[in-house]
Amino acid sequence: MDALQWYVLKVVTKQEEKVKANLQVELVKNNLQQIVGEILIPYEKVYEVRSGKKYVKNRNLFPGYIFLQADLANGLLVQLLKGITGALGFLGVKGWRGTPVPLSQTEVNRIIGKTNSLESSDLKLNAIFALGEVVEIIDGPFAGFSGKVQEIFEEKKTLNVVVKIFDERSTPVELSYTQVKKLF
Repeated sequence: MDALQWYVLKVVTKQEEKVKANLQVELVKNNLQQIVGEILIPYEKVYEVRSGKKYVKNRNLFPGYIFLQADLANGLLVQLLKGITGALGFLGVKGWRGTPVPLSQTEVNRIIGKTNSLESSDLKLNAIFALGEVVEIIDGPFAGFSGKVQEIFEEKKTLNVVVKIFDERSTPVELSYTQVKKLF
């Protein structure tokens, strides 16, 4: 297990999960589990607001790539990978020719650290708001109104928005990021 190093496997984009599943099946079938440590596809969870509804979505951080901790010394794994549909070769090598270059430990720590912190942190939102920006309220009792962002609370993922009611009275309202959308 000391010889395991991290490599980047190029795969067909949007087929990362399928390639990973096929690789795991082939490893078991050929009794080669001991030469592969981890197979990693880094994701982050993001909110997406569509038609006034919020959705949680996994977004691939590196589309078209799988991170593979493996021992490539005997060549059995490379032969196995060549037969997997969607696997295109290693990063830094043209196709399957040549010797793949492993990632440095610094790069691995940065990638793994980034995915671990994303998993442990709250969900990210696609929209970043600015003070004074005009937003439209899409959810809650003030849906349909628009107002100006007065305060931003990053830790709570909320905004204070000043809404004009009856065209004259300004009312501050605290809203979640998912209850508003940017006006462009």
